[in-house]
Amino acid sequence: MRSRTTEHKTGVTSLLLAFLLAAVVFAVLGQALRHLAETTDDDGVFALIIKGEALLLDASVLDALNRDLRRFSQQEQQQLATWMDSWSEQQLDQLFALSHAGVDAYLDWYYSMPGSYLRLYHAMKGDLSEQLENQLQQRAFEQSGFVEALDQLSVAYTEAFQQQLLILQQQQLASWQQQLHQQYAARQVTGGSAENTTASALEPAFTIHLDQALQLDLAATEADFRRWQQSGSLSVAAGASVLALPAARVMAGRLMQRTGVRSAVNVTLRYLARLTPRVAAAMTASGAATAAAAPSGPGALVAGATTLTLFVVSDWALLKAEEAIYRPDKAAELHAGLALWRETLAEELNQAAAPLFAARQDFLKSRLNRPYQEAGVERRFYLFPEWNEPVQADGLEEAVAEPR
Repeated sequence: MRSRTTEHKTGVTSLLLAFLLAAVVFAVLGQALRHLAETTDDDGVFALIIKGEALLLDASVLDALNRDLRRFSQQEQQQLATWMDSWSEQQLDQLFALSHAGVDAYLDWYYSMPGSYLRLYHAMKGDLSEQLENQLQQRAFEQSGFVEALDQLSVAYTEAFQQQLLILQQQQLASWQQQLHQQYAARQVTGGSAENTTASALEPAFTIHLDQALQLDLAATEADFRRWQQSGSLSVAAGASVLALPAARVMAGRLMQRTGVRSAVNVTLRYLARLTPRVAAAMTASGAATAAAAPSGPGALVAGATTLTLFVVSDWALLKAEEAIYRPDKAAELHAGLALWRETLAEELNQAAAPLFAARQDFLKSRLNRPYQEAGVERRFYLFPEWNEPVQADGLEEAVAEPR
């Protein structure tokens, strides 16, 4: 009997403790919900300044705004990369159009009568390959304007890349600004703009000045642009951004080593080996009889002129035959060599531009985070909370304290 009574008392006690614990939990939860409600009321609206207009938005819209900005940022990076690749390709197209035209000019000289005789002359001297390389350098690269254009590209590419990137990014940010203004102007809370907020007794908990981030000419200082260069591992010293691109002289030597080009040189050497017997035969066929009848005087001049005419006509016919057989392969080899050099040069330019592009994206992240910093919101609400400002070199701020 006592055992049953004890068990009954123990059960009642456990039930009372359970009810008491549940009451405590509900009390704590209710307090937390009331605190959350108060916090939500305090941060119920915020102001978004975009295109010079202050839009009053519900706090719940902040997440949607951040998602849109992150999506725009990803799209912008992909689009900018595509545009800048296309821009770089255009620079190379303009450059190598000069060299391809120069190769055609070199081949025109190569298969001309003066070029043919000059080749024979240097073949007899034993410096044919060296002289052909000099002619290729001169006609395909120097006279075409390629060398000058390559030097200009080496000196000005990084600066031109930055300027073009800035122009394209400004265009994209202006497009963002327009799209975001249209989208979020329709999502304002009752009362509309910040001017109506006072009348409706709605005060924004904070203000995000998005125009400062999207308009690069607004509140952008020289320090901002120096940070861009510093984070891209670029020196701001004059001339430090000059690229060390391969010289055209080096490329001329490489082109002369290609199979089709060397085959054409061998043709000249084989032609030279047969030159002496052919001259003797021409002279015998055309001038021997006349020379026998008139060993001196006008008859000898006629014989010499006839020999020379037949020799030139024969050479011209052989030259045209040589051009018809070998020029297509020789041209293909030279143009293919230029195409390979273009690929190498494109890779070098991409490597030079990569830190510029990455630094520009970091610069944009910094600017997009700044309105949130100035608004005083918690870091977890930043557009890029995981991104930290790079540590600047000592004395950088002092060196660029004057406004841009």
